[in-house]
Amino acid sequence: MKNCRRASPPVRPDVRVVSTLAAVIALAVFGIAALTSLDIAAAVFYGVVVLLVASAGNRPATIAAAWGCVALMLLGFMISHNGAYSGGAIARCAVSLLAIATTSRLALRNMAATAMLHEQVEMLNLAQEALARSTAELAHVTRITMLGEMAASVAHEVTQPIAAIVTCGAAALRWLNRPAPEIDEAAQSVTQMIRDAKRADEVIQRIRSMAKKRDRLPATVDLNGIVGESIELVRLELERHRVELKSDLAAPPPTACCDRVQLQQVLINLIMNSVQAMADVTGPRKLRIATRRFDHEHVQVIVQDSGTGISEENSGHLFNAFFTTKAEGMGMGLSICRSIVEAHGGRIWAESPAAGGAVLQFILPVDEGRCHEQ
Repeated sequence: MKNCRRASPPVRPDVRVVSTLAAVIALAVFGIAALTSLDIAAAVFYGVVVLLVASAGNRPATIAAAWGCVALMLLGFMISHNGAYSGGAIARCAVSLLAIATTSRLALRNMAATAMLHEQVEMLNLAQEALARSTAELAHVTRITMLGEMAASVAHEVTQPIAAIVTCGAAALRWLNRPAPEIDEAAQSVTQMIRDAKRADEVIQRIRSMAKKRDRLPATVDLNGIVGESIELVRLELERHRVELKSDLAAPPPTACCDRVQLQQVLINLIMNSVQAMADVTGPRKLRIATRRFDHEHVQVIVQDSGTGISEENSGHLFNAFFTTKAEGMGMGLSICRSIVEAHGGRIWAESPAAGGAVLQFILPVDEGRCHEQ
């Protein structure tokens, strides 16, 4: 599902390097303060020392630097005034100490706020990862549920080539058992058996891929090919509901970088939704599936039906989790579709044209080397 980018903590300077640099600056400030009467200027530079140490994000080191600056400030004050403390000198010393204390307090407060922010970001990252895992689990469960609902179609797709293999096998035996064996005819029957066996294997492999629990595997896929495979898996459902199918596939076939199984899951879900939306239609039940180039950067898949359409009341909630207009629906199919499409950098939406029915469509980024970059 959607990739969660963990927010990396800011790169902190090494506390030992910073402490060493701060110590050098503090000693230089101390020398200036001890040999001159520029107490206020010295206080400013002591504040710089505290902020420099605080930039390393080490609270104990910051506190130690603050107390060290206070000690150096007082020692420099006593040396520079040599016991002659006027009221102005004491006031300047107090202001300097206040400046160091204020800078230290603000630095420590900022460190605490930063630490809390980092903790919240980490919690958000963990929550996003947990959400991604939950979404992936839910997508897997949805695929299994969808395969269960399509059990008749799946059985038909598998038994049809098996029945053809049996028929061709029997024909091959008859050709071989003749008084003068017809080798060419038998070879042709065997060739048909191999073709049908491969077809059955492809169907089983597609079903196994959809049922398998695994991470997303982006690859360059042919959208027209995915549409064809999806139609084959639901063909019996289309026939059972007397749906007239029209494929309008782009040439040359558009390609996208995405997970083949997840894209197939989206297509089958949209097709099945359209079939169910036309269940109560008394007139012609027409389903159109189209692929095309949407713009320079995206390809588009369109699933259009002649069903009852989408009411204005439901249009804004169609892809929300747990929203459904079906009596026995879970309301997760279209929500999962949206998660999958958005995880691939695409967008999915629905329209209800004036002519009737509904149009469910999504776009995906064009594959321009994206899969090779991942």
